[in-house]
Amino acid sequence: MKERLWDRIHRGMDAGFDAAVSAVHTLTEKAGEGVELTRLRREKARCETELTKLLAELGNNVFEKISADRLDEMAKQLGIQDMVVGIADREARMEAIDNKLGEELKMKVK
Repeated sequence: MKERLWDRIHRGMDAGFDAAVSAVHTLTEKAGEGVELTRLRREKARCETELTKLLAELGNNVFEKISADRLDEMAKQLGIQDMVVGIADREARMEAIDNKLGEELKMKVK
């Protein structure tokens, strides 16, 4: 079953955001900041993470709707047609690379 682009991106974002929040935690502890300041920095990092995830998910949903329904005129009106085409091109390239990797791994096992 083909993994959706959003699933791959989401997994990578989760790992990156977990690392970012952990880094904020470590830095604030090392800096010896007060409890309230540390709490506020962590809360801000958490809010930024949630906002970024929501924006990415929104963008993905718009991309999927425009792509699935071939809403080229809407993409033009929103000024995102080049982005939609670029995303589709990169997604196709990633799929081709995944296929080639699979072939190479199969050959290596033999």
